[in-house]
Amino acid sequence: MRAEQYAKLALERIADERLHGIHEPVPDRYLRGVERLGEEFAPGLVRSVEIYRKNHGDWPDLIDPQTFTSKQLLFKFFGLIPRVTPSDKLRAHDWLPQHLRAQVHRPRILWRGDTPDLPGNDEIAPGTYWLKCNHGSGTNLPVTFPLDDDHRTDLIPLTRRWLRRVHSKRLSLWWYELIERAIYLEEDLREGAGDAADWKFYVCNGRIVVYQHDADRSGTHLQTVYSRTGTWLDKQLYVRKGGARPVAPPARLDLMVEAAEAIGRFFDFIRVDMFIRGGEVYLGEIGLVPNGCTKRIRDPELDWMLGGAWQAPWLGRVSPGFADGHYRREWPFAA
Repeated sequence: MRAEQYAKLALERIADERLHGIHEPVPDRYLRGVERLGEEFAPGLVRSVEIYRKNHGDWPDLIDPQTFTSKQLLFKFFGLIPRVTPSDKLRAHDWLPQHLRAQVHRPRILWRGDTPDLPGNDEIAPGTYWLKCNHGSGTNLPVTFPLDDDHRTDLIPLTRRWLRRVHSKRLSLWWYELIERAIYLEEDLREGAGDAADWKFYVCNGRIVVYQHDADRSGTHLQTVYSRTGTWLDKQLYVRKGGARPVAPPARLDLMVEAAEAIGRFFDFIRVDMFIRGGEVYLGEIGLVPNGCTKRIRDPELDWMLGGAWQAPWLGRVSPGFADGHYRREWPFAA
């Protein structure tokens, strides 16, 4: 069977059996891939099915999914996503409730703009910063000021490309196109040489299931996985374990858990990324679909664990008003 036929049969059944809220209205302040993708909806689903089958060696369950990855695939098309998308790197901190904002910091933004041109050397203090774009992944680069003329000229095609980029149309990550695009300079959170270690918390229905720790991402990339309370899980998530060894739970784990779950109560699934520098916690990014739902979770037990914990209100047979309650909460900012 080809992916086109598999997806077509699944969509017919989804429509006939009224699955995944397909015939229900979308709540105010939210959007859904079914409507946003328009004519690209069916082709996009086919592409995602093909990618899943290639990476997993099996078809995704589009009717009654149980694993995290198969639910993520459906989320791109049937999940409810806020019009103010949390994937905007410059607005991630807005999703943090007010009572935590003094404890969980926003990385300092030194400059931002909406054209490819970078600030002059007289506008930025000497030092190293991260040059970033707010509407996609892989758009970050360390830069050191003052910039010499040749380096500045070389960066312009890159920033122009970032600003024009449609973030992975192939993967149907349509919500990135809701973001008002910008490039910006962010403070460097690294301590010493090498990459800043980061902590990524997987929050299902407002509660952390696991978190991962990533170190030396631009080198050997050591990734380890832990329970909500910091117990090492001898399992592999997205990166081969190799020589990775467990690290001690961060000193501010209690605060990181509180912050991740405070953000998570606005979503049925979210991944919250944080850093620690000098004992202080910084909120990095918020992710709806880790890795664009392209990678296989290396230990199937984790895929099933996360899938079992994620009870998506939009999934399966839903009743009218299925979104009431979970999606009626007031956001912690003015929309």
